[in-house]
Amino acid sequence: MDFSAFFASLQSTLGKHIPGILGALAILIVGWVIAVLVRAGVRKGLALLDVNSRISETAHEKMDVEKGIAVGVFWLVMLVTLIGVFNTLNLELVSDPFRAMLRQVLGYLPRLVAGGLLLVIGWMLAMALRALVGKVLASTTWDKKISESAGMEPMSKTIGNVLFWLTILLFVPATLGVLDLQGLLQPVQGMLDKTLAMVPNIFAAIVIAFVGWLIAKVLRGLVTNLLAA
Repeated sequence: MDFSAFFASLQSTLGKHIPGILGALAILIVGWVIAVLVRAGVRKGLALLDVNSRISETAHEKMDVEKGIAVGVFWLVMLVTLIGVFNTLNLELVSDPFRAMLRQVLGYLPRLVAGGLLLVIGWMLAMALRALVGKVLASTTWDKKISESAGMEPMSKTIGNVLFWLTILLFVPATLGVLDLQGLLQPVQGMLDKTLAMVPNIFAAIVIAFVGWLIAKVLRGLVTNLLAA
């Protein structure tokens, strides 16, 4: 077998494509390096903000949000890299679907950022409200007395948690609307309407329970004094 003829034929066939192949390989390597660096930078930045600890503390469950965001950014950079590789190789039939996907992702990115900002604002407001209510209720003596009498956690903690999740729930419909997730928006909006409709009854029940506790305390003192007499 004449290998020289084979290599000569191979060289003549691939000769004009070798620069494109080398260029595509260089783009792939450089893009991968940039994607890795960006992923590491995003994860380090989120770690400095202590995102995982804050979210885990709020949700009472360990969550690795930092890794998820970093992986998403990594593959976004890799998507741009793959488009450049296929364009260099003149494979438009392969790069066109990736280009359409990238266009959709970039078009949806402003909605995603706006939705994330809404969630962050809602979370900060909920945290501030829970801390304020807890501090105000904890400064009184009746909270501790009722909790000890009922054998339960302090009412300041319970009420603070209820207000926290209610505030988060108020921001969920706005966030889903910004993200244009209409399929999830309607049931969540219906649940929120029902929850808000229950708030007056819950408030009335709390008032009745408090008044009942006061009356029971007065009656206990009266009965104790009568029996002592």
